[in-house]
Amino acid sequence: MRDIRSIKAAVFDLDGTLLDSTAAWEGLGERYLAGRGITPEPGLDEKLRCMTLPDGSAYLKSAYSLPEPPGEILRNILRGIEEFYLAECPLKPGARELLGLLSRRGVGISAATAGDERLARAALERLGVLGNFSALLTCEGSGGKDKPDIFLNAAAAAGGIPENTAVFEDSLHALLTAKQAGFLTVGVYDPGEPQQEKLKASADYYFKSLSGCSELFRAIPGYSGLFAEL
Repeated sequence: MRDIRSIKAAVFDLDGTLLDSTAAWEGLGERYLAGRGITPEPGLDEKLRCMTLPDGSAYLKSAYSLPEPPGEILRNILRGIEEFYLAECPLKPGARELLGLLSRRGVGISAATAGDERLARAALERLGVLGNFSALLTCEGSGGKDKPDIFLNAAAAAGGIPENTAVFEDSLHALLTAKQAGFLTVGVYDPGEPQQEKLKASADYYFKSLSGCSELFRAIPGYSGLFAEL
């Protein structure tokens, strides 16, 4: 297995990986429909989780015969979490330390998010870590995480290629896409991913907290524990 301490670039998912924001997204589409008196289908939340925001909005319009265009549906949905990103959304434990450590080591850093770019950028700036990123890419611009394009583009923006870039993800389907594209993969625990054991088994590294990854980077050169669950 490749040693994570030799990477030249790092691509971070945001929601659930760096930002403690998963709960804000849970049931968002379902609540939107319920507010309109519409009963959502079972499993809608999980279905939307695997889509880009525009695709999810288009799906809601088609599946539930909503009168508004997809763009308006998306704007209405995002209003429900805008204040959270602008004023409340915190970093996950260990995120600030890891970003600073990687930056000081000269590792290029970019973000690849399925979330809204404006809200993500505002949260990172408010939290004082936006300056660590060379680029912030979204699925809206690069395609969903069922295809490798967003990870390839984010790695290139950070000065890396799959062979020397680590992708940090809390989502199993996204991590598997990155792994199949040749990236070193880092699974990060988040309660929003129900398939934790599969995430752990599929990832090259798995951390319950990003603080564990920082400890690995601070380890002495002769450190032999390449897999850590901390």
